[in-house]
Amino acid sequence: VSDKCDLILAIATNAAQSVANATDTIPILVTAVTDPADAGLVDSNEKPGTNVSGTSDLTPVEEQIDLLSQLVPDCKKVALLYNSGESNSVFQIGLAKEKLDELGIEYQDATVSQSSEIQQVVESLAGKVDAIYTPTDNLIASGIATVAMVANQAEIPIIPGEEGMVKKGGLATYGINYFDLGKLTATQAVDIIKNGANPADMPIQYLTDFNLTINEDEVSALGVTVPSDLLEKATMVKTDTE
Repeated sequence: VSDKCDLILAIATNAAQSVANATDTIPILVTAVTDPADAGLVDSNEKPGTNVSGTSDLTPVEEQIDLLSQLVPDCKKVALLYNSGESNSVFQIGLAKEKLDELGIEYQDATVSQSSEIQQVVESLAGKVDAIYTPTDNLIASGIATVAMVANQAEIPIIPGEEGMVKKGGLATYGINYFDLGKLTATQAVDIIKNGANPADMPIQYLTDFNLTINEDEVSALGVTVPSDLLEKATMVKTDTE
């Protein structure tokens, strides 16, 4: 702000909220924020009404829960693993609960507030749930290897919110491509800088194409049967242990 930049790009909710609190005049584009309105960055996602616009990384939560039901057809209860202090996670978990209610699948919250709690919380789920769902939660994403290690020992499949978490031990997901999300945000930046567009009038943009990623190591380890129609369109990956 002190450098009087022409535009500021803020990645993820915390950075976006910080810079939005610092200026109400410099145009701000946010990205990788699930729900800018819920985060208090804009008046509404359809008409921001502020100096802030950008792109959302809202993942297809309903499709992810449908995927869970396809890969774990006998699932009766799901653990919802997330950091209750992350507003983006709380928003996604709300969507997941609505879909699980629709499918008649029970669920229980499994919340953590710091990384040191992850292992104990996941260990407590053994024998109590048939699957774990976790959204695009920063805390869980950073500890997904621990989640996978413990869940694998208990033979609990994980459906995470994004592809990177599948590569670290999740079973499968429908996710967005963050590179494409960056390109979408860049088109807004060009519109502001070159064409004088006003963020207040620029709706929050969303990706509409989602990628199915399946971890073949997890399929084998958990004895999961993947329907042929899913195999045909999936990108198969192996667990990255580095």
